[in-house]
Amino acid sequence: MKKRALGVVLASCLMIIGGCAASNQESGNHNTKKTGEIVSDSKKANVKSKDPAFKGKLLANPTTSDDTVTLSFETVDVINDPENIQDIINSNGVVLNVSKEMFDKVKNSDEIRKGSMVEFILKPQPAMTFSIPPQIPGDSIESIELLN
Repeated sequence: MKKRALGVVLASCLMIIGGCAASNQESGNHNTKKTGEIVSDSKKANVKSKDPAFKGKLLANPTTSDDTVTLSFETVDVINDPENIQDIINSNGVVLNVSKEMFDKVKNSDEIRKGSMVEFILKPQPAMTFSIPPQIPGDSIESIELLN
């Protein structure tokens, strides 16, 4: 009796697993985003307009190290936030670790100092540390612009 019950349970599990695998293959070329929205490959051309974008006032003067410029913000305003990361950024501020190469390409970068309004655009699903404040590395930053 135990062997028969074990066989039935095993067969049921295999059918369930097989059904799940078949439904994943039928989904085609779609990506599921964190928000539950499904984006097909044909929509990927419009990603630039949907990138996370924020603007904020610098908390301190930019800090320069060997190949990185650090920009600190206490709070930021949302321009576009498809990833819903504003709450994470605004809870304890945010630090952008911008590559020196990207920072030098910013128009009037020498005028960026404490109190300057800066707009930054991030790449989709940006990498972020779990530190306080969170830090965003340079490879997750698409562009920076001085607004003042």
